[in-house]
Formats: sequence, structure tokens, C-alpha cells
Amino acid sequence: MKDKKLNVRDLINAGLFAILIFIATFVGGMIGFMPTLMPIVPLLQGIISGPVYMLYSTKIKKTGMVFIQTTVMSLVFFAIGHGPWVVLTGVGAGILAEAVLKKGNYTSVKQARFAFIIQSLWGLGNWLPIFFARASYIKTMIDMGYGEEYAQKMMSVLPNWSLIPIILLGMIGTYIGCSIGIKMLKKHFVKAGMAEV
Repeated sequence: MKDKKLNVRDLINAGLFAILIFIATFVGGMIGFMPTLMPIVPLLQGIISGPVYMLYSTKIKKTGMVFIQTTVMSLVFFAIGHGPWVVLTGVGAGILAEAVLKKGNYTSVKQARFAFIIQSLWGLGNWLPIFFARASYIKTMIDMGYGEEYAQKMMSVLPNWSLIPIILLGMIGTYIGCSIGIKMLKKHFVKAGMAEV
């Protein structure tokens, strides 16, 4: 399939699904209001977002749509105070996801799932300050009104070695969520001309 320029409808879809995935991510993150449950936030976010990702895959036929959607989400998280790292990881994850989707010619359900597992790394930027600038992050949380007790409880369940397990939990959650989406949306994949290859 030859690449085509994005049109207004493509941009609307990218923006719409950026909003939907942002909402799904926010819902999954709500369990983080209980600080001791923070380590499983990426798992829940992936499970909840996965079906939305797979629905979005039925709309993607051109290069750039996932990159735009990921970048928009990252900018929104930056705007609400998550720091600049989320923009950098968002751009990087968006580029990698685009490459995977293109390899599947935008018609492979399995490649779409793999692309969104890679894309789930966009949120890594939200976690990096916890592990590499802990004191500053704690101060920011207290300044934002979370309180020192909340901040200390959260940090107690997020030791430095837990970054890799948290990344893996996010990817596993996205795999589970996308797999649920694949089962739920079979008719949509057929209509979109996508195959499980």
C-alpha cells in the first residue's frame, strides 16, 4: 500500500482517539489515589486502553496517525504537570509504533497489537522522575497538595529496582487489553480489511 497524505478525517480520528485513550489512561490511573497500589497502575491502564487502541487500529491506513495521537496525548500530560520527559518518550514511542504498523502494511491485527504494546512506552516519561529525581519529585507532589504522607507511602512501594517491572507490567497490561479488544472487535477488523497475521 502506498502512503497517502493525511486528510482532515484522519486528523480528527487521531485527535478523537487521543482523547479516548487519555480518558482510559486516566481511569486506569485513578487507583493511584491509593499510593500503595501505584505499582499496578500501568497494568490497569494497559488493560483499559487496549480495546480502544485496537478500535483505533481499524481507522489507521496512513503513516502518521499513531505518531500524532501519541504526541497529542504526551502534550496533554505535559500541560497538566507531568514534566517534559513524557513528551520525549511519547515522540519516541510514537515513531517506533509507526514503524511496526507500517511493517504490517496497516492490515495486520497482530502487528497492530505489537505496535500498541510498543506505544505504551510513551508513559515512561511520567515515571522517570520518580526514579531519577526522587527528592525533587516528592517536593513537587507535596507542593501539588498530595501531602508528605502520601508521597512517602508511594515512594516506599517504588524502590529504584522497580522501574523495569513497572515497564513490563504496562506492556503486559497492554497485551491483555489489546487481546480483549481483538476478541471484541472481530467484525470491525473484517470491515477494515485487517487480517490476524
